[in-house]
Amino acid sequence: MAAVSDKQEGLSEVPSLGPYHTPVEKESLEENVDVIESAEGGVDDHVTLKTWLVILMLAWSYGASYWPVTSLSTIQTHIATVLGQPSQAVWFISVYNIAITSTFMVSGSNSDLFGRRYFIIGGNVLMVVGTIVIGSAQNLSAVIAGMALSGIGGANCSLAVFAIPELLPNKWRHIGVAIADTSIMFDVIMGPSVTRFVTTSRTTWRWVFYANAITNATTGVLLFLFYYPPKHPRGIPWARALKEVDYMGGLLFAAATATILCGIAYASFLPSSDPHVVAMLVCGFAAMIAFALWETFAPLKQPLAPTRLFTHNRGQTLSVPFFVAALVTVYYLAINIIWGTMVSIFFARSTSDGAKLSLVQGFGFMAGAAGSAYLGGILKRWRTMMFASSAVATIFGGLLALSRPDTRGLSIAFTFLNSMGYGWAQIMSITFCQFGADQVELGISGGLAGVARYGGGAIAGTVFTTILSNGVSSNLYRVTDAATSAGATESVAGNILATIALGKDRVLSIPGVTLSMYEAAYGAYLKAYELGLRTTCLASIAFGLAACIGCLFLEDISGKMTPKIEVFLENDVNARKNKYH
Repeated sequence: MAAVSDKQEGLSEVPSLGPYHTPVEKESLEENVDVIESAEGGVDDHVTLKTWLVILMLAWSYGASYWPVTSLSTIQTHIATVLGQPSQAVWFISVYNIAITSTFMVSGSNSDLFGRRYFIIGGNVLMVVGTIVIGSAQNLSAVIAGMALSGIGGANCSLAVFAIPELLPNKWRHIGVAIADTSIMFDVIMGPSVTRFVTTSRTTWRWVFYANAITNATTGVLLFLFYYPPKHPRGIPWARALKEVDYMGGLLFAAATATILCGIAYASFLPSSDPHVVAMLVCGFAAMIAFALWETFAPLKQPLAPTRLFTHNRGQTLSVPFFVAALVTVYYLAINIIWGTMVSIFFARSTSDGAKLSLVQGFGFMAGAAGSAYLGGILKRWRTMMFASSAVATIFGGLLALSRPDTRGLSIAFTFLNSMGYGWAQIMSITFCQFGADQVELGISGGLAGVARYGGGAIAGTVFTTILSNGVSSNLYRVTDAATSAGATESVAGNILATIALGKDRVLSIPGVTLSMYEAAYGAYLKAYELGLRTTCLASIAFGLAACIGCLFLEDISGKMTPKIEVFLENDVNARKNKYH
């Protein structure tokens, strides 16, 4: 570490902790600044080969951390059936989302105090342990425990979303986000396709997770060897930082988030008035209110989520981007549920055909992300791009309401264009969030972006699954009516309704069922889904419109798109340019 400068003792120059820092925070900074150097970065900053290699390692680590989600989403019912509890499969993805959302904010904020290195490496270690636990599981409890560990590890690996951009010039911030998210899209595209073919026996699925463990072990070792960012991003010694960490804020936030998301998960399969749902939501929101009050009124030197960041420039700097990022994610995952259902019910002619159709969203996202990365720096109309991409996603997502079993090509086109708009909007929304705070608080703004993303996803999963389920259920009477009109008795019509989702052969095996009865009932079954999906599409438009309205109030970030690189690797030639070490 460089020698302490005269400036440290006199503190003639106090670095900003972000807009409108409080007197308590300023006092902490004046007491605790470790090493302050004038940053030499600027127009001559350049990204070295070593930095590019580390960026690829970080992206690889981030992508591997999401693999359990895309894998389990396809084979969770198979695994739950093999392990003897098919009804518990709903908790696999929910537990991961709860763990990652609860952890992301805490890890992100504290990485500003202790550096990103050990959080990200530790995340890889937890991913290795979690995926081995899943792969070797002999019961559902072990799978759920493994997903919880993977969620915590994934949250720390996900710090790459802002650890990558800070190693690049500010004007490439959106490119850094796109690089990170491309690794996730690899999971989204390849995960379902790969795992569809590993359910041929009771054991082959385990290697999906053992391979995941090997990947995270590899990235963890590589990052341990080569990833050396500054240890003190905020310029505060660790011994002092340990005393000033917002422990209570972290506890309240994690408890509130976990409890709220548990309540939302319960609401996906229990009535909203069920005591489990009500108790979880009431306790969770009470804890979240307590967290907000703590962050606002407690005399904290290193608050987890400083309220001044949310109120700066009337909320346009961070609050609005956070709001937009959450809504964009909610809207995308609504379409994810809608398209997945359309593929299963309307369009898939075979397992391989369904696998091909499942790629549409992933390729659309990659097209949008690539467009934002390449054209963003050329167009430079950041707010306009954010609004336009959100509008494209909303328009074509809404047009999916026109889908029917005979509109396969049109529905594919609408889904691709919706996903392309989302891919562009997602990169832009995270970029806006990251510019919502100074560099020394990037972990806070980046953590909030992660909360918006994963929290919004958890909410969307429950809300739109419920809307779709209710929409379809309210129209299933058409199946029995159609069967009765075709000559079936009421009891036979009831049996047809109970088995129609299992396929043609199963229905025709029912005594008294004729082909004409099946065809009439199946047509009504498709109509019930058509109407339910239409309702879900129309309901999702509200979230897209809200995101578009939010875009109108975003702060212009053009002035922040500079050639300056904020952070350099300490084991690289530009280490001297770091403001803090």
